[in-house]
Amino acid sequence: MGNSARLRLYYFPFPGRAGPIRDALRIGQIPFEDIHIPPEQFQKKRAAGEFPFGGLPVFDIETSAGTVRSAQSNAILRYAGRLSRLYTEDDYVQALKIDEALDLGEDINELLGPSLHEQDMDRKLAMRKVLAEETLPYWANCFERLLMTNGNTGYIAGKHLSIADLKLYWVIDFLTNESLDGIPKTLLDNFEAVMTWRKNITSVREARLAAAENK
Repeated sequence: MGNSARLRLYYFPFPGRAGPIRDALRIGQIPFEDIHIPPEQFQKKRAAGEFPFGGLPVFDIETSAGTVRSAQSNAILRYAGRLSRLYTEDDYVQALKIDEALDLGEDINELLGPSLHEQDMDRKLAMRKVLAEETLPYWANCFERLLMTNGNTGYIAGKHLSIADLKLYWVIDFLTNESLDGIPKTLLDNFEAVMTWRKNITSVREARLAAAENK
């Protein structure tokens, strides 16, 4: 990316799928415009065809040659990771494991979709009960095995922070921050490797963001 490029990230005024993208760019000290789309404006902009695939996040790269607009959160996150050196360029196996975790994060996000859109509270809570007692513990166990396979290093892939850690950090935060009715904040307490990883990434993320801000 040339020094003259201007980057713009469009998303709602909360972390969601943009949380790890914002983190990666800030850790890498990559200047970008963080443009918040209020939910009440989203449908109007969507109807006007402003978003390539009808959703957010959307990312613009503006240079003297023109503007490239892209969508898909994991694609944008990989781009941010390359700029910030949080995504490997030469270790193809590690890149494979990072990509695997990014897709795991999206699998979990997609599982939440139906209950997020359900308007009837009784049906919503019934759906969340299945998620909390069956579906999410299954996927948490998959994540637990992934961390153990990496040697319980405190990271998802290798021994250093990557965009995979940032992606799953925000997925796990959403699952356990009590914003989802019917999903208890203790959902993952019995998954030791996940909890150990989360404690480490919380500390490392905060330190890296603080260091970048102070430079």
